[in-house]
Amino acid sequence: MPYINDLTISIILQTLALQQQGFGIPLILGERTSPSELIGDYGEFSDLTSMIAAGFTTDDPEYKMAAKMLAQSPCPEKIAVYIRDDTDTIPEALAELIVSHNNWYALLITERDKTSLAAAGGWAASNKKLFFGCSTDLTALTDRNVNREAYLIHTDAANYPEAAWVGLCLPQEIGSITWKWKRPTGVIASTFNLTELNQIRTGNGQTMSERSGVVYTDEGITTAGEYIDVIQARDYIEARLGEELFALQVKSGKIPYDNTGFARIESVIRAVLNECGNRGIIARVVDEADREKSDDGIYMYTVAVPARSEIPANDRAARKLTGITFTLTIAGAVHNVAITGYIEV
Repeated sequence: MPYINDLTISIILQTLALQQQGFGIPLILGERTSPSELIGDYGEFSDLTSMIAAGFTTDDPEYKMAAKMLAQSPCPEKIAVYIRDDTDTIPEALAELIVSHNNWYALLITERDKTSLAAAGGWAASNKKLFFGCSTDLTALTDRNVNREAYLIHTDAANYPEAAWVGLCLPQEIGSITWKWKRPTGVIASTFNLTELNQIRTGNGQTMSERSGVVYTDEGITTAGEYIDVIQARDYIEARLGEELFALQVKSGKIPYDNTGFARIESVIRAVLNECGNRGIIARVVDEADREKSDDGIYMYTVAVPARSEIPANDRAARKLTGITFTLTIAGAVHNVAITGYIEV
């Protein structure tokens, strides 16, 4: 018989995964003179065969750079390549590209001259990317002070050693490595003299050195002197906080503007910071001095969230939750060692 249904059940799927920003994809920016069928083309490649199929040849600099990356272990799962018209500047071409393709993080260019390196580094600084440049010219470091560019100065710059370096380091989990001491496949040591090596280091650059038969990256810093892994850590934390807080909002009916709602936001922040601790980005507590900089006694971070009554009335009226702060200690890595030994008889 018919009946009135007083029981309504609705099951809403809220399991859709939000896309996370990719930090393991490098972009090779090449350039061509018109006419060229490759101009304006963007592609993502997991192997060299697919690059050939797309119209590249083994003599193309983009192919050679990709080959350096893919020869590493680990290596990027995919490599983005974009070809600009040589009538466009590097910033113009990149500004056009990111409108449609922006899920890449590290920028490399085929040019070796310091003017092109400076243009790419300046653009990266304004667009939250990391630029890796390479040149034989030590003066490329002159007056550079950019946290989002790293220069590998090398006497063998024509063979794209920075591509090998990026290919080895970029795929590895942020927090798990430093960019110094790395041994990329297919590169040789530079042949600079000691004076030149000191000039490179003073200018916040790096090169490939050889010691005990091992060729390795000497330093892992930006031209501003910051460690590359610290910049990556900052970008990672910012991206994950944004993604997780966005997910909280879109998957909730609403977040109440009271202390219970603030606690939910605080919980998300702490979850992200704990994950960063697990990754090795945030330092672990090992003694009582460390514990003073830790809320949970495990990782060295603290979070402060104001009570509703502490927020200015204008912010409450505008539904703005202001005044949240956190402080963390980066785990870092050992780059230099000083030892004093005493021999007695």
